[in-house]
Amino acid sequence: MVAFEPISAIASGALGILQGFAGHQAQKQEYLNQKAFQDANGKFASWQASFNARLTDANAQHKYWAETVNYNQQKSYTNSLRNFELIKGIRQAEMVGQTRAAAGGAFVQDSDAVSQAYQEASMQEAVAMQQYRWRALQARASVQAMNQEGKSVDRIVNDYARQEGDYATLMEINQKLRTRQYNREQAGQVAQYLNRWNSQQFYEEQPYIDPVPPFAPLPTLLTPPPPSMTGSGPSAGALGLNIGTSILGGIQTGMSMGAQLKGLKTPKTGTGPGTPP
Repeated sequence: MVAFEPISAIASGALGILQGFAGHQAQKQEYLNQKAFQDANGKFASWQASFNARLTDANAQHKYWAETVNYNQQKSYTNSLRNFELIKGIRQAEMVGQTRAAAGGAFVQDSDAVSQAYQEASMQEAVAMQQYRWRALQARASVQAMNQEGKSVDRIVNDYARQEGDYATLMEINQKLRTRQYNREQAGQVAQYLNRWNSQQFYEEQPYIDPVPPFAPLPTLLTPPPPSMTGSGPSAGALGLNIGTSILGGIQTGMSMGAQLKGLKTPKTGTGPGTPP
């Protein structure tokens, strides 16, 4: 029965060593699995960050394209409004030019008509005055031809002279009246000319502000994956410690089993009163 003690100790130690190697291999494999998972997770995180950045850039570019199309439409509409304002300004400028040309022509004609009427009235008075003078000279000549003298002849001559003087006085008064009337009519023609001139004004174009162009999107910043840690792999010192622990455990187990077998081999004796030592 004593021969079983080293066998049990060796078997227990060998079993502990095998368990130590198996545990070490399991820890090593677990470390490799965690390391591989960490590498795969890091690569996936980097790919996902790059994919998210490309997706964000694509959405930003699409939004920028839509804003650019809208901006071009608004700018085209603004330019069409400006062209419409320009056409209105050109047409109004043509009307202003025609109106002012017509006002200038009417002023020249009306002013010339007033001047001609003034000249005609002056010529009529001049002719009438010339006729009065001619009649007066004719009367004097007739009296001198008849060789007549006396109060009646003097009265006839003086009557023609008086009429000539009265008519000259009236003509001078009428001349002043016509001059003032002429000045008033010419001033009225000037006022009418200015009124016609200012009746049409140039068109003031309404200003339109260009729309604000869209801003180009900035590239999306790539967010790096968060750091991760797997830890260190199983060490050889821990394996040796486990092997030594297993050997010591086997020896202890063998010694314990030997002590138990030895106790079974020695018979037990009872003790009590009357029992010899």
